[in-house]
Amino acid sequence: MTSGLDAPTRMRGAFVGAVSGSLSIAAHGIGGGTMVPSESALVLLVVVSAALGGLVSLLGARVPLVAVLALGQLVGHTVLSIASEHHHASALTPSMLAAHAAATALCALLVRGAVLGCTHAVSVLRRILPVLAVVLPVQERPRLVTVDYRPDVVLRLLVSWGPGTRGPPVPA
Repeated sequence: MTSGLDAPTRMRGAFVGAVSGSLSIAAHGIGGGTMVPSESALVLLVVVSAALGGLVSLLGARVPLVAVLALGQLVGHTVLSIASEHHHASALTPSMLAAHAAATALCALLVRGAVLGCTHAVSVLRRILPVLAVVLPVQERPRLVTVDYRPDVVLRLLVSWGPGTRGPPVPA
């Protein structure tokens, strides 16, 4: 079963989901939140990031990348604020806002570079693979069978009398 999405669109969605979640954790920690979130916060963040990545894959290039990444950072901050053990009232402090904004800009650069790299890699593979798959023709020539060695043992056995050399020796 194949999807109707091309490789750069799928890569963009997967990368947006993964990078939004991971950089939300980093920006949240740098901005003054908990550095290591709880297990429930991580599970919720993974689910939300996967949903965001799937949404970006379905919508493709119709949505601006920076807007989707900003939404991912906002959702990531909200999930980490609500699901953490200590609540800091979901307030965006200036340091946390700067960290999430820097993470959004970094995500945009990383996603753009990954999509361009995927596009270039696919175009190179489209040129290389047909060359590698060329089947060279096999020339069939009639083989001349020449016998270089002809043992005399076979002729001697055929000409000699008796049952041959097989079997036990004859008692004298």
